[in-house]
Amino acid sequence: MNIQNKVPKYIQLISQIKSWVISGKMEPGQQIPTEHELAQQFNISRHTVRQAIHELVHEKWLYKEQGKGTFFCPTLPGHQPENSSQSHMIGVVTTYISDYIFPSIIRGIESYLTPKGYSILLLSTNNDFAQEAKALEIIMNKQVDGLIIEPTKSTYPNPNLEYYLSLLGKRIPFLMLHASYEELGCTTIKVDDERGGKLAANHLINLGYRRIGAIFKSDDLQGKYRLKGFLNALQENSLTFYSDLISLYTTEQKDLVSKKYADFICTKPVEQRPDAIVCYNDEIAIQLIQQLKNYEIRVPDDISIVGFDDSKLATISDVQLTTISHPKFEMGMKAAETILHLIQNADITTNHSMDYTFEPELIVRNTTKNK
Repeated sequence: MNIQNKVPKYIQLISQIKSWVISGKMEPGQQIPTEHELAQQFNISRHTVRQAIHELVHEKWLYKEQGKGTFFCPTLPGHQPENSSQSHMIGVVTTYISDYIFPSIIRGIESYLTPKGYSILLLSTNNDFAQEAKALEIIMNKQVDGLIIEPTKSTYPNPNLEYYLSLLGKRIPFLMLHASYEELGCTTIKVDDERGGKLAANHLINLGYRRIGAIFKSDDLQGKYRLKGFLNALQENSLTFYSDLISLYTTEQKDLVSKKYADFICTKPVEQRPDAIVCYNDEIAIQLIQQLKNYEIRVPDDISIVGFDDSKLATISDVQLTTISHPKFEMGMKAAETILHLIQNADITTNHSMDYTFEPELIVRNTTKNK
């Protein structure tokens, strides 16, 4: 490395490392020297080495495996074999990107795909059919090798089936997260939502609660099956179903449902209020707890509450939420593993043999207690 060169040392090191594989001195997939060895070889600091490696990982020249080392990616930027028909890109379409559980799912997908030489094209629909159509148009124009997608409003008939049928016609495999459009019957990676809803209700029943309310989303299958599990628990324990204490909401009503529910139950005499509530997810549960504070209703002293998903929201505030687990990172990894398998066996896109269901677990914190 030329110390007289005005180019920053980390940039020089980046060029040097790239030259190893471009010249054939090293092969794609081969492990590079350690940070310590690189620092000694080029008489530079470890910080400079880390800076160079960070940039090369970001540019998809290198990837890291914890406990093993740093490796050249099997497929390098701008060095795809001419006879390859693959783009080495996977489309990932989620309902949302930047909040709640989705960043963890995306990290799981990336952590599996990057070492395999794949990049991702990340899009979101905001749970809107028109935006889903736009995302699918982009996916097809980019000629991705496969698609991981979370369906939009999965309880409704889907107006975008022609796009999915077009993907099948082009032999582009796809799978769905959390739920699937029943018309397609495609490979699905999901959580057992029915069992999760039942676990939440049974937890409250075992604590001695009998007037149990609930807030569930009605326009996706997760909400449908969580409600089903909730109702099964009530039926199996011969408990009364209080229909006025069950609130169903759609995507468009999400921001107001917790306030409306809190306002509603506080118009009732104490003996007619729910003594416990199961919420569709942690986001709704935390919002409800905040709304109940306005009425000086304490959780869990006055009402016990259970969420779903074990998101960061469950633990980042003063409220430590009892919730149902969601294997976010693991789901992303499983989806990535499965889509690569489907790419290699594109004729089984609609075969349920590749379906995978994660079993949820109850995580008890301090928003529930014995009645």
